[in-house]
Amino acid sequence: MDVIKQLNDAIAYVEDNLCGEIDTNKIAEIALCPYDKFKRFFSYMANMSVSEYIRKRRLTLAAYELLKGQEKIIDIAVKYGYSSADSFTRAFAKQHGVLPTKVSEDTQLKVYPPVSFYVAIKGASELKFRIANTDSIKPRGISREFTGTAADRFEQEHIMWSNQHDYVQNQVCTTVEGIWYGIWNNGNYSIAKKADEIDNPSLTSITIPLGKYAIFSTDFGGFAGDVLPKLREQIFDCWLPDSDYKQTYDYEVEVYYLYPKNEKHKRHYEIWIPIE
Repeated sequence: MDVIKQLNDAIAYVEDNLCGEIDTNKIAEIALCPYDKFKRFFSYMANMSVSEYIRKRRLTLAAYELLKGQEKIIDIAVKYGYSSADSFTRAFAKQHGVLPTKVSEDTQLKVYPPVSFYVAIKGASELKFRIANTDSIKPRGISREFTGTAADRFEQEHIMWSNQHDYVQNQVCTTVEGIWYGIWNNGNYSIAKKADEIDNPSLTSITIPLGKYAIFSTDFGGFAGDVLPKLREQIFDCWLPDSDYKQTYDYEVEVYYLYPKNEKHKRHYEIWIPIE
């Protein structure tokens, strides 16, 4: 485990110097191995080169600073090692898909949390998110009390969605396609759809409160039971500690964009986290 500690100490050095010069000799000294060996190991484990990781981390931190809106773009560019606003703009647009001048809280950005070496590796993988100030949404659905915490609820969700699928559909909506909500609220979990899409108007009205949310998106075509737990782990293990945002209370929204069987490749999901 000393090897893992040395690698993490080397990454900590990189993180501490993202706004300055990163000395490869210092990395080798901390990791207790030649820098070339460190580079090969890092590339194998993180599926990207050290230089690519540094670039993506700098552009991640730059995105957070642009969201704050307290510094000029040229100052942020220089801070993260770019000689001009033009070179920074090109690199930023390549990673995030948007110009720095167009960044706002509702812009979806591609950030890379800091990497950590364990038996398994966390971070250093793409995470798509945006910040949105949403209006109140009032879907209708069915609810159940769950045991345990928000982090370990997915097994009970799977039972509620899958084992009782026919019951849920008969109660809420017989049409699979459309937007569904999975709402966790301090131990209570609800499955719901918009009021005008349900088949049973007597179902309980559930309020998704207005407020500021960090909204994280999955890729297309995945199975919710596989991708949502992994996405949540990235959010809470990597993104929240790395960003300046904090979850405001024990509340999360899962949004399911579902399609007919012949269009399952279009399905995707979101997790909404209330933040400040």
